[in-house]
Amino acid sequence: MSSTPSRSDAKKDQFVGNVKETVGNAVGNESLENKGHAQNTSGKVQESAANLTGYVQGLVDQASGAVMGAVNSLTGNTTDEAGNKVQQKKGEAQKEFNK
Repeated sequence: MSSTPSRSDAKKDQFVGNVKETVGNAVGNESLENKGHAQNTSGKVQESAANLTGYVQGLVDQASGAVMGAVNSLTGNTTDEAGNKVQQKKGEAQKEFNK
């Protein structure tokens, strides 16, 4: 597992954990069932962490784009102002995706 939470790893852990849990239950293997449940839960926690990380990054992009856009607007730097508006919109979209 990498230091940054990964949605794809989270989904994989949820899927594999669910399969282990189901198979363990079907064949009466309590150990496999418990391991599957734990892996599935771990995947759900990792997915929540990935969503939170993405939301926070979106919030940062939105805020810094808005602030720098305002500064550039006041100083007449229209080139950087446009780039900062893009960063702000990117942040808003990223926040929405990670809700």
